[in-house]
Amino acid sequence: MIIGIGCDIVEISRIANALNKPVIQRILSEKEQEIANQYPDKRKAEWIAGRFAAKEAIYKAIHKVVDCTISDIEVLQDDTGAPVCTCFDYDVMISIAHEKEYAMLMQWF
Repeated sequence: MIIGIGCDIVEISRIANALNKPVIQRILSEKEQEIANQYPDKRKAEWIAGRFAAKEAIYKAIHKVVDCTISDIEVLQDDTGAPVCTCFDYDVMISIAHEKEYAMLMQWF
């Protein structure tokens, strides 16, 4: 049974402009920050934009059934590099896409 569907799009340049601002630390978990810091700035901005879009979409899909905030949501990756959200007792399916200036996510829960 699908509980909710979320979608979000993020302009990568907005994230690139905020890379060294505290807002990034408030958005990402410690594990997500460790992963993001392994990338050079351009790829790092793309990666964070995808995670931010994922968190927004997941929140939109679940906020009526799960009491949470964006910072409670953690989007990591499996052994193949595919994004996964394991912070809830629900099966959260995620697909992140990047295209030139944008990162978007489609998610169902």
